[in-house]
Amino acid sequence: MRSAGEFRAWATKQWRAHWPGWLAGTNSPRWWPLHPPTETTMSGDPDAVANWVGGWQRQAWADGVTVQWVEKQWRAHGAQHLPARATATPAAMARLAGDGDTWSRASLAAERVRAAWPDADLAEAVRVSARTLGRMEEPDVVRLLAVLGWLATHPESGLWERELPVPDVHTKWVERHRSAVEALASATTGSEGAGLRRTPVRFRVRTLDPELDTGVADFAVDIVELSKLAWAPAHVLICENATTIGTLSPLPGVVAVHGMGFAAPSLAEVGWIQSAHQWYWGDVDTYGFQILGHVRAILPEVRSLLMDVATLEEFMTLAVSEPRPFRGEMGYLTAAERAALARVRVSDRRLEQERIPRQAAHRQIRAAMGL
Repeated sequence: MRSAGEFRAWATKQWRAHWPGWLAGTNSPRWWPLHPPTETTMSGDPDAVANWVGGWQRQAWADGVTVQWVEKQWRAHGAQHLPARATATPAAMARLAGDGDTWSRASLAAERVRAAWPDADLAEAVRVSARTLGRMEEPDVVRLLAVLGWLATHPESGLWERELPVPDVHTKWVERHRSAVEALASATTGSEGAGLRRTPVRFRVRTLDPELDTGVADFAVDIVELSKLAWAPAHVLICENATTIGTLSPLPGVVAVHGMGFAAPSLAEVGWIQSAHQWYWGDVDTYGFQILGHVRAILPEVRSLLMDVATLEEFMTLAVSEPRPFRGEMGYLTAAERAALARVRVSDRRLEQERIPRQAAHRQIRAAMGL
């Protein structure tokens, strides 16, 4: 017998894991079996059954939630009216999860884009843009439509993002909403990258081994130039945050690279990184583990550093609240990493890598690398 509280928890989990796909079009109601009691259960504990039924009867569900009741005719107990399954629309599940406004904003934005380009296949673009659309208030939706409209009529403009001649779209707006603009523009125009020029991501690189003859020990470079370096370090340490790169002590045979957040998987394109022992050190929070999973999907041999339960518990007093933790499923994590992720999610705390004392961090890095 499943309770109303369990239904709320299920709906919340479903929403957080699947809502971008629902926004893309697979948004039919979802149902959840309530496992009503059998006659044997009723005979064994009639009070528990009565309390369970009463719990469902007392619920006042908002629009979009439907509870299906069934009639059972039992020899010993007569006719029984029991809840059998609960059904909820995506909008209802969003409200149960406390994210009703997010769904409303995203739905409105998606509907406006679909109305403007009714013949375009927007499903995948809407899915990958969902979280951005969920943060857009009406003025931003108007700007989005204006930008997409301009790009549709100038699909190969070759302009820089800040050069777009669209009224009421200030210079940084497109940069902040780049992922949604590019995905939706590609779907509506067929032009990869929205036809715009963009400044390539530049990775900060620091050689930690004085014996490596690099000419310069600390520099920033794009992925193309990074691939041209004729290096063969024994270890590559990918760090989530740039500040950490500057605090690392000398380590023989090691090159440190700033992963640039979710740009980190692109480092797999670099041959000398593929050939080295790869290590990833990120924040001990939901996004740190999400990035780690993305990196391991491309570099399956990468090992994490200082992202375990022991590190989190040792420095828990330095942890802070994670304001918008990621609730979805994550892949490519080890059992130890999943344990640390579960510990993080207990209280939505995050341990930023810069908060770990340098000496303690360097000691563990050396030990892990066998240096």
